[in-house]
Amino acid sequence: MTIPGKNQLKLLLIFYKSTLLFSIACGVMLAAINFQLFFVAFGFGFLSAGTVISLLYKEISKQHEYYFYYNKGISKQTLILTCVLANLVIGILLIIIGSYAKHS
Repeated sequence: MTIPGKNQLKLLLIFYKSTLLFSIACGVMLAAINFQLFFVAFGFGFLSAGTVISLLYKEISKQHEYYFYYNKGISKQTLILTCVLANLVIGILLIIIGSYAKHS
């Protein structure tokens, strides 16, 4: 895998932003179940179910978009890895913030 250029980074950001709606929705639904641990539950939902559901949605209904990114030099694996890693970082940060806030 090569380091993406400036234009490719913009395209990765566009792809990631297109997956955020489902990730946030899953996080909110899980957080609504346990409101006392809102950030922790939101982080877990965002990190796990949000990532899976948003990528599954892309795979089923927006599969033709992968050709656009491929023609710009970005593989499907790079798109998925970017989404997973970004959600992992954000989810872990939210879990840490929620755990810290709970103990304060």
